[in-house]
Amino acid sequence: MLIALRRSGALIFLTALLVLGAGVARADPAREVVGLFVQSCLKYVESPADLMDWIDSVPQLRKLSPRQSQQFLAGRRGTVWSASNDAGLFALTVYDDDSCSVMGQRANATEVSQVFSEYLRRKNLPVDKIGDQTKYNRGIDQREEIYRSRGAGMLYEVVLVTSKSQRADAQAVLTTRPNR
Repeated sequence: MLIALRRSGALIFLTALLVLGAGVARADPAREVVGLFVQSCLKYVESPADLMDWIDSVPQLRKLSPRQSQQFLAGRRGTVWSASNDAGLFALTVYDDDSCSVMGQRANATEVSQVFSEYLRRKNLPVDKIGDQTKYNRGIDQREEIYRSRGAGMLYEVVLVTSKSQRADAQAVLTTRPNR
């Protein structure tokens, strides 16, 4: 499930290196990936049209070409935006089935889980944690946490896949899956 962010284009990577090399203070990648996820995928899980309007209103998001997008889509249909900044390499993906993911190339796995849990507590969101397991794929750890909505609103799942391994293509992938 972890997507190869390294191959998303040398230009994105070089741009990030130039920004970091220029002495810009490095932001917290865990907070960045969770923040982008809650502002986009989670906030608009019930309204894909509003999500697209929000994306169009954010000038920092750069739509990737179909060729570049394929590396993130893993054979699925959808659209990908680069959301890279001084905290690292990030991508926002909206799939044709209205699933939505935010990926962070480097983000501390433990901190991503903590930041997301804090957000759920603070906002008192109507979700329950229904799964938490760690698997190993090619010697790389992958922790998968699954949350499911409850209540009268639309049913959806939130899936956090994180890895502590520096060899992982992405250390954080946060996804909303509507109608689950």
